[in-house]
Amino acid sequence: MVQLRRLLLALAAASSSSVVTQAWALGLGEVQVQSALSQPLRAQIALHEVAGLNQDEVVVRLASPQAYLQAGLQRDDFLSNVQLSPQLNAQGGVIRISSSQPVREPYLTLLVEVVLPAGRQLREYSLLLDPPNYSYQAPAAPVGNLAASSPSVPATQPSRASAAAAWKAGGHYQTRDNDRLWDIAQGIRGGATAQQAMLAIQQLNAEAFVGGNINRLRAGQTLQLPTEQQMQQTAAAQALAQVEQQQQSWRTGAPAQRQLDARARTSAAATPVAQVATDSLSLLGATGGKGRADQAKGTAEPGAADQLKAELALTQEGLDLARREGEELNSRLADLQSQLDKLQRIVTLKDNQLALLQAQLAAAEQPQAVTQQTPAPSAAALN
Repeated sequence: MVQLRRLLLALAAASSSSVVTQAWALGLGEVQVQSALSQPLRAQIALHEVAGLNQDEVVVRLASPQAYLQAGLQRDDFLSNVQLSPQLNAQGGVIRISSSQPVREPYLTLLVEVVLPAGRQLREYSLLLDPPNYSYQAPAAPVGNLAASSPSVPATQPSRASAAAAWKAGGHYQTRDNDRLWDIAQGIRGGATAQQAMLAIQQLNAEAFVGGNINRLRAGQTLQLPTEQQMQQTAAAQALAQVEQQQQSWRTGAPAQRQLDARARTSAAATPVAQVATDSLSLLGATGGKGRADQAKGTAEPGAADQLKAELALTQEGLDLARREGEELNSRLADLQSQLDKLQRIVTLKDNQLALLQAQLAAAEQPQAVTQQTPAPSAAALN
């Protein structure tokens, strides 16, 4: 908390260094990300207090590599594909951000430079991109009537709007054709992330998802929608890792394989009984009780082995899933540590800038104080 307060104070002091001589007539608002991971970047930054400015007076661009270095930030090569363009009107304006190539990293750091007739302003923005609702074809034959898991067959705008009106945290909603879990989660998530909302819906309505995968939502299902508190029971990083794991499983067809394993385990448990009954009937007239017992023993043991193999396969699959989730969490922790290191470098840089500004201010005020304290020469001294 102390470091955060120091960072805010330092940022304020650093910002004021750009306006020592003239006041700003433009305010930079928050960034709104409008695209997802693996898509071309689309975002916008709100502009405030643009009265008196025209389009030609506002120059917006990404800061130079030298400015990134001075701020203690890393300038990714991807940023060479990013374009910024201001759009002003009477009500305000926005800075539109776009790229010609899809974004491959979930985090982007933009150091935006705004040049006005009054001076120059820099502001850092950290962009977090959620994974999209992947539009892949089902790897196995679908079971039942499924809601669309991608926008490949889009619903009409009125039906989508009417569906969104029915989404309410803690309420109920009946799924339709072309419904996407991502859209439902976005409509109810409140202060939670979309991934937290998706997992909470799945946990409350497991029977509505074929193969236990978030991409295979059935149509015609009455969903119990979670409250915001229920959504936040799973940590955001953990929810993101689980959603990405399900997306990966969807691409490779892993959910269908797990479903087959479960059925195999059930059939393996039932097989020995059927074999014993059949063999006993066929051997009843030819052998005595000892032969029947030997035959039963011979058929039961392979069935038990099949059951153990099925259970072992499920156990190994669960261990592999836990390992992948652990690796994903470690990767997220490394990303967070990198972000923390960057913030600490920024704090150090801003502390140095603040000290420099204070020294410059003291140096500027000292000659004025000396001038004011010097007494005027007396008439006798002049004679």
